[in-house]
Amino acid sequence: MPRFFDSYFFLLACKILEKDHVVALLGGSHAALNAQLERITDDLEIPFLTAIDDLRTNSGISKIDFWPRPQLFEAVVDMFTHWKWNRIVLVYEEDDRIRRLEQLLESEEYSSIRFYLIKVQNGDYMKAARQVKELEECRLLHRKDCSEFSRLLVDMNPEHTYNFLLASLQMGLIELKHWFLLTNMELSTMDMELFRYNHARFISPYPVDSTFLTENRDAFNFSHFKEHIAEKWASKTDNSRNLKMMEAVFTFDAVYTFANVFNELSSHMQMNDVPQTLCRKPSRSSRKYQHGRSLIDNIVYNDLHGLSGDLRRLNGHPLKSNFSMRIHLLGYSGRLDDIGFWEPATNVHVNMSGDSKAQLQRNVQVSDELKPHFRVTTIMERPYVMLKKNHYELDANSKFEGFCIDLLSELSKDLGFTYTIHAVRDGKYGNDKYGNGSWDGMIGEILRGEAEMAVAPLTVNYRRSEAVDFTKPFLSLGISILYKVPDDQQPDLFSFLNPLSWQIWTAIATSIITVTLGMYFVANVTPYEWNLNFSCCTAHEPHPAAAFATSQEAPIVMSNNYSFWNTVWYVLSTMLKGGCDFGPRAVSTRLLGGTWWVFYLVIISAYTANLAAVLTVSRPYIPIKNLDDLANQTTISYGTIRGGSTMQFFQESRIAAHVKMWEYMKDKDVFVTSNGKGVERALSMNYAYLMESTSLEYETQQNCNLTQIGGVLGSKGYGIALAKSEFWND
Repeated sequence: MPRFFDSYFFLLACKILEKDHVVALLGGSHAALNAQLERITDDLEIPFLTAIDDLRTNSGISKIDFWPRPQLFEAVVDMFTHWKWNRIVLVYEEDDRIRRLEQLLESEEYSSIRFYLIKVQNGDYMKAARQVKELEECRLLHRKDCSEFSRLLVDMNPEHTYNFLLASLQMGLIELKHWFLLTNMELSTMDMELFRYNHARFISPYPVDSTFLTENRDAFNFSHFKEHIAEKWASKTDNSRNLKMMEAVFTFDAVYTFANVFNELSSHMQMNDVPQTLCRKPSRSSRKYQHGRSLIDNIVYNDLHGLSGDLRRLNGHPLKSNFSMRIHLLGYSGRLDDIGFWEPATNVHVNMSGDSKAQLQRNVQVSDELKPHFRVTTIMERPYVMLKKNHYELDANSKFEGFCIDLLSELSKDLGFTYTIHAVRDGKYGNDKYGNGSWDGMIGEILRGEAEMAVAPLTVNYRRSEAVDFTKPFLSLGISILYKVPDDQQPDLFSFLNPLSWQIWTAIATSIITVTLGMYFVANVTPYEWNLNFSCCTAHEPHPAAAFATSQEAPIVMSNNYSFWNTVWYVLSTMLKGGCDFGPRAVSTRLLGGTWWVFYLVIISAYTANLAAVLTVSRPYIPIKNLDDLANQTTISYGTIRGGSTMQFFQESRIAAHVKMWEYMKDKDVFVTSNGKGVERALSMNYAYLMESTSLEYETQQNCNLTQIGGVLGSKGYGIALAKSEFWND
């Protein structure tokens, strides 16, 4: 409010005080003006009633605040504790909002709660939302200090809260993982149409007591009250998003309390002796109102029950008050639900009655005849839904078993409903084949009213979600390839080379050549490898010893054992342990030969160990390693369930490899009607079956002749399908 209007309304209030007999003053929605008026009421000692979220911490003796500020923030912190929120982003505008929360958090009980403060400066809500986004993406903190800041406490008035939520929507913060706790208590009256279907959760306390009765003990029509306030607000402003319904509620309680207390006091004392005041000239002010102190005390220490609940909270002693607040949630369903309540207590501060209307049903103890009954459709698929061996002897529900059957049984016990199961008549999951809304399978049965619920390995996707509602996924999965383990192959002629890689064999061949050439060179250079031989030309010539004996000279011939081919034989024989008639005599040749022996001792040991492993463990050859290999070959055929979510995935994908695979599948007879048929086809033919990863894991554990190829493609989940507008999907 501009300062000019501030002064104008102050002078107007002074004029009323000077002219009329005023015994109490009701403050407006502007805190600065209220502060000036409060000084006047302090001088006169007449009650000053306020019903706004005033951030000022100090107040005079005449002020009576009907806004439940202490209880509100005690409830907020108790909700932190109840949901175990330890990392919270606080979005605010005024610094005083931090101070009042800080006083409450000084308790040792809340020492584990950590806040990250983001202040909206100069109305730049987009900047504040961007800071929240950067905080979650670890841009503002070191990676080691970064936590999941997806819980936001928004402490602003309704209009500014809406502006921040609008900026958050543009920044992508209004989505599944985010919680917004709003302190303005206006969640039920704010325009949340843009945010309600984005799966974010908005929580706010709600202090209106639906059991409030009028003086005539008639039920108060709060709906008419809200309509009246909305009409008055619309006639004064064009901005319906800033409707301050809670201020109207607390203003009603202020007037209601004052009227009851004043009438009670008027019945046994004279209340009309009201002093005149000249507030524009304080020095000339008259005496104080003699009954003002009594009137203030009786308002504060009343025992009334107003539209916002127990008004004994005004005396500052919460244990003497039964004041409580409902907790509203705008969550997955897009509806505003009453999920519980808060009340001050010595032990348990938060007492949640349930997360949804469906969960409230489990607290109602009624007979099976009075419980809601559902017709449940399912599909025969191992291990989710199977027929028992003696199913011919059992009734409709007892003849089924499996994971989904156990899940349905536990849900019925927890939420309090009965059901009848039947297998889908056409044996299909659900597909809008022609795109005109004529669904088949389980989805079609729900749309035609033949069933209210589908409990099966039914994948949640966009097209199905447009036709029916889904619960949150109960199982996460992806797409993978099921393939038969190839038969063991007979060893070929060169299988003895398998223990070592071709790189090792190349290195061995290189080392043989290198050692042979090195040994030949060194042995021919060193003099210690040469032998002294006497030449004998024929068998009739005398022996050289005889020549020496007769002192006749004979020719001398030098020879070396390490000729080239002898050296080759030496290297190979030592490698293969074949033996050799000569060995190295020189130090250099002995060092080289010893090094060669040690090298081949290591090689032979490694070869022997690997050979044993190769002979005992067979490694079947699988021609494909991943989805791309499957798409780029034509030898192995592949397919999936006709009309299932996996087929729809490849049909709608725009990735080149997936488009290529879809073109192949739709032109070939590669689709099957169930997972069982796909498994049989994979075992009997050269066929790769594309199926959900969870079912694939089960099949590979049951049959050792099956294996998974590659990793998991995509991420999706199985959910329970219900008809649209069913509140049980929470």
